[in-house]
Amino acid sequence: MTRIATANSFARSLAQLQLRQSNLDRAQTELATGKQIILPSDDPTGANTVIRLSNELEVSNRYIDSQEAAERFNLTSETAVASMTDVIFRIEELMLESINGTMDASSLDAIGDELEQRLQQFDALANTKNANGDYVFSGFQTSTQTYEVDEFGYRQYQGDDGQREVLIAAGFQVKVNDPASIFLESVPSETASFIPTANAANISDSAISIGVVTRPAEYENAPHSEPYTVNFIAGAGAGQIRVEVLDSGGLPVPLEPNKGDFLDITPGDDVEFYGIEFSTLDNPPPVVGDSFEFETSSETTAMWVMQQAVDVMAYNSTNYNAASDAANVSTATITGGNIVDPSEEHEFDDYTVNILAGGLYEVYDSAGSLVEGPSDYTANNEIKFRGIEFEIGGTPVAGDTFHVDRPDSQLRAELIGSLLTELKSALTTVESTRSLMGSRLNAVELEMDAQYRFQEITAGALANIEEIDVYEAVSNLEMSTTGLTASQQSFAKVQGLSLFNYI
Repeated sequence: MTRIATANSFARSLAQLQLRQSNLDRAQTELATGKQIILPSDDPTGANTVIRLSNELEVSNRYIDSQEAAERFNLTSETAVASMTDVIFRIEELMLESINGTMDASSLDAIGDELEQRLQQFDALANTKNANGDYVFSGFQTSTQTYEVDEFGYRQYQGDDGQREVLIAAGFQVKVNDPASIFLESVPSETASFIPTANAANISDSAISIGVVTRPAEYENAPHSEPYTVNFIAGAGAGQIRVEVLDSGGLPVPLEPNKGDFLDITPGDDVEFYGIEFSTLDNPPPVVGDSFEFETSSETTAMWVMQQAVDVMAYNSTNYNAASDAANVSTATITGGNIVDPSEEHEFDDYTVNILAGGLYEVYDSAGSLVEGPSDYTANNEIKFRGIEFEIGGTPVAGDTFHVDRPDSQLRAELIGSLLTELKSALTTVESTRSLMGSRLNAVELEMDAQYRFQEITAGALANIEEIDVYEAVSNLEMSTTGLTASQQSFAKVQGLSLFNYI
């Protein structure tokens, strides 16, 4: 017969109650957390796997954050570039419309007004900001406005060539910006642009504009000898200033309109040579001794092409223009330049009128061929050739020479043709950049899909190891609750037993 002491019985019952309570606490914790591994000691191997899978999911979330940022940045850029393409198409339509021979001055003004609006629209797109307020096309200089207008009215790029990259997957970085220097500043051009560089010894802080080709035919036929040097020299009178342009050999280049070796100017005037035109600055004005060197570039910019298209709409005169040669002895002039016989072959040509002795004149075309004369100009005080008529003012003398340029309307058609070629090049670079953005967006989308699939698989594996079976957990909770209740009731009854109850 085994004797059980009261203290021993109490201890055993209490231990049983504590075990039942612990099981209930465990069941409640599992159901509250949804996890079956609460402490690493519950399942050391499983806990290690949980930590590893959780870390992988955390890394995957960071990749997805990077992918979403890359997608957002590239979408902002792609949207702006898509609108740029639409603007270029419209500008091309307007330029083609402007070379219609029936266009009058008011129609050209209207086209010029819309071109200006389209240029401003393009400028706004080039200066696009993202949601963070950063300029998306300024390279690394995200706080710097992409384009600003200089003192000559040209839009100048203010950013750099930097391209930022984001890591969107292990070992895979994708670009999130395209600087305008890549696709708006690097437009191939058949007619070069000329970038001025000030001499370090210049006295003033004045400047000259970029040199742009405004007369393509003259530029193509010119004896190119770059780089050119622009010097500001003393004029004939006190305070007067002149401009001279020297070629690479130090020889003077004939300046328009009078073909002289120098040109008297007022600061702010334009200067033209060999079909190239640049502007001087009136504030601060250049001073004697200032010098600039023109560096040739085989590229132009989309902004410059559009600005020239706006400017050229002012070329609407249908008359030929004449200028006296710088070496003329007399002060005679020839004016008018009316086309009185359109059937004559006079289009797209420049002429030289030479005054001969005896009241005669002769005319040569730009190829040096004689097209008129010797003819008498004294009868009606007129000079005529190829259906063009000029009136003589004053009294010319033998040796006088006049240079005749084609009408602005013809020059406009020629210049628009050249600008259209450059605009198509600009469109090509813009569309190529847009294609690159689209490729990057596709890559980001593929990586994002891959990460979501990875997360789905990894989360499933993690759930199998870490998470509870809810139905089983509820059952365990009920069983633990029932067991604890039964133990409590049993303990209470046992504690209430006494032999005296049976005497």
